[in-house]
Amino acid sequence: MSPVLDQDSRQRRQHYQLPDMVINNINSSTALSVEDREALLLDSDIPRPYAGYKRELGNILLLLFLYVLQGIPLGLAGSIPLILQTKNVSYTDQAFFSFVFWPFSLKLLWAPLVDAVYIKRFGRRKSWLVPTQYVLGLFMMYLSTCMDSLLGDNHVPDIVALTATFFLFEFLAATQDIAVDRKST
Repeated sequence: MSPVLDQDSRQRRQHYQLPDMVINNINSSTALSVEDREALLLDSDIPRPYAGYKRELGNILLLLFLYVLQGIPLGLAGSIPLILQTKNVSYTDQAFFSFVFWPFSLKLLWAPLVDAVYIKRFGRRKSWLVPTQYVLGLFMMYLSTCMDSLLGDNHVPDIVALTATFFLFEFLAATQDIAVDRKST
């Protein structure tokens, strides 16, 4: 099936049509009523014509909101090396903190699990989005209470605890990214 382009449109819009061969086969091989033919066309896997962005504006805004939310942990983790540098932490410790960003690089390892495991009643994407959002929110509240002790108020920051905490934080954000990316397709 090849897409047919609208000549009067500035954008390319895909309108799919059944090939004449399929329509002729349906007409000649069986004597179907008009209702039966319409039911066959409705049940087929033919994509619907482009409907415009206004119908999808709610989904677009939801995806935009979710992508902004998953950027917050990245921004917070990206600012920690600057704080560590002002506290005269060694370059070795700063390099150790860079392990925090690995979950986004390695999310393809658990992405099949996120795609395969879900609660049917709750839905394929919501099964991961909603709990991840709640846990990320709770995690941010936890970080707001213990960030000063992790960064070391009057002493050297505990790099291992800081890295482990932010690694888990980024793991949750990467899991949300997997679910949002799947929802956007």
